[in-house]
Amino acid sequence: MTEDVEHSPATDAAVPGARRAPRQARSLDTREKLVTAALELIRTEGYAALSTPLVARRAGVSRGALQYHFASRDDLFVAVRSRLALRLDWGFPVAELAARPLAERVAWVVDHYWSVLGSDDYVAAMEIRLYERFNGALHAQLCQEMRELAETRHREWVRLFADVSLDTDTLVGVRTYMMDALRGIALRRIEMGPEERVRPALALLKTSLAGLLAE
Repeated sequence: MTEDVEHSPATDAAVPGARRAPRQARSLDTREKLVTAALELIRTEGYAALSTPLVARRAGVSRGALQYHFASRDDLFVAVRSRLALRLDWGFPVAELAARPLAERVAWVVDHYWSVLGSDDYVAAMEIRLYERFNGALHAQLCQEMRELAETRHREWVRLFADVSLDTDTLVGVRTYMMDALRGIALRRIEMGPEERVRPALALLKTSLAGLLAE
């Protein structure tokens, strides 16, 4: 069965319920393959090289399967950017992390965020940013999604440091400063190459953040 037939609504309706879960799993797997292929292409060749036929070929799926999941090239950009953004999720209970000493909490968060922003895949996020700034509709969509994610992470950050004396607005400002600093360090690493030493800058950032939060 080809990918195109596999996802036909008429075919799905004729299949007993017992077989739907495997089909849904295959559909999700196909989507993940497509997003991975798009991410790799953007990271290694730049946003200009991204085309739907090339993504389908690299993912090893049919053009019909790609069109089922992504109606346009811009939809692929959104999916890649969303995947990278979701990697910043902590995946760790805030209450458990909040029980640790302040400096340890700061170090954990910085290290976790750097594992994403300092990765080779972050180059793809920068490439998409270069592309979408001249695409009004895509820019608006991505900005809205990023704002929503930022608001959720601001709330988590405030909960994580609920024991400090800073008010909510100041705490959010400290987090914004941290993210701006990490993006700046990531950009320097992209410009200078992976051999660029960034650990001293990360250590200084941790010390700075711990000092601000301890005021």
